Amino acid sequence: MNKILAVFKREYFTRVKKKSFIIITILIPLMILLLMTLPVLMTLFKSGTTNIAILDNSGLFTESIEGSRSIPIKFVQGNIEQWKDKFSKDFDALLHIPNIDLQYPGGIKLYTEKQIGLSQITFFEKQIEQKIERLRYEKEGIDKDLVEKLKASINIESIVISGDQEKTSNTVISLILGQIMAFFQYFMIFFYGSMIMKGVMDEKKSRIVEILVSSVRPFQLMMGKIVGIAAVALTQLAIWAVLITLIFVFFSVSVMPYLTSTQATAEMPAEMQSNLTYQIVDFINNPGALNIPLIIFTFSFYFIFGYLFYSTLFAAVGSVSDDESQAQSFTLPISIPIILSLMIMFNVADQPHSPLAFWASIIPFSSPIVMLARIPYNIPIWQLFLSIALLIFSFFISTWVSGKIYRSGILLYGKKLTWKDLGKMVKAK
Repeated sequence: MNKILAVFKREYFTRVKKKSFIIITILIPLMILLLMTLPVLMTLFKSGTTNIAILDNSGLFTESIEGSRSIPIKFVQGNIEQWKDKFSKDFDALLHIPNIDLQYPGGIKLYTEKQIGLSQITFFEKQIEQKIERLRYEKEGIDKDLVEKLKASINIESIVISGDQEKTSNTVISLILGQIMAFFQYFMIFFYGSMIMKGVMDEKKSRIVEILVSSVRPFQLMMGKIVGIAAVALTQLAIWAVLITLIFVFFSVSVMPYLTSTQATAEMPAEMQSNLTYQIVDFINNPGALNIPLIIFTFSFYFIFGYLFYSTLFAAVGSVSDDESQAQSFTLPISIPIILSLMIMFNVADQPHSPLAFWASIIPFSSPIVMLARIPYNIPIWQLFLSIALLIFSFFISTWVSGKIYRSGILLYGKKLTWKDLGKMVKAK
């Protein structure tokens, strides 16, 4: 045990002192902060303006087309050919509306010297479409305002019944939360698993391992390396948890009040108001059917044991590989289940209780990713316990198998091993 602890300390302190560890640990929360705030702030505070001249020969849109703070407009008079030659002196674009047929409107053109953004073109298209629709209604003697009042907008509220309690289910938040956790797990398994494999290969190539195994058993060396890098991952995760919590507090105190203010929401697109502001505010105030403590426990468990399960396999591959090409051939069977798990995760969003989602969350090769995507959907507790039990059992099996491969392969040089050779290593006493 003392020797495993010595290897653990060496792996842990060597890696946490690296500049790359410190940079990545700080950079990820900062990227999250930017992803949370930048799109909203860019929408609210658009830089620059696009000045548009509008030549309306039809006379139908003079009173109906409006500009905005970033797209100021000015209606002009005259001949289109003359304006095409001189609009660029004072304007960025010239919108020409000819005499159009309301039944088959066409011929509307936007002249520019430089291509402008799609959102700016859409900005005018929607206004012109709305005006044409209103004119068509008037022509047919239909009250458009009455038609709008007759339209129905339905919002089905999802309620989860648990015993005598009824809790609101936020499907959007469940989807986002589940997929974020699953993506994070996918990244961490590949990132830290590859780190273990590369570390074992580097020690083998440099022959340092020959010195290490003279005083430490190969199995102790493997476990010390795996647990040491696991501690590095947990340290990084703990720092991220603290920093991200501070970011969310900052976001809630400084950004969210502005987003919910009348002035801000009035300038935001309707889609952003409903999908961003109100969804987040509603979730923060009322998590509803989401069992936050269970989600935290599940994420922590699968993060640790999912890593441990796959890290033993990556360590075994590193011990029998002399170069990158050989390592890639052995990692392919390990990588395929991880990639398939990510693909199944997208199916979970639509069918979280389907047979595919169930079995993928039970089988240990895919459960560390798929179960995290399912857990926000209130799955039966027996399924979670079964998945946990099978993953723990599989971890012990993978540790035993990988330990035997590691013991035999770590001191082998210059031989291209096959799967048959690996089978012999496992059977060896």
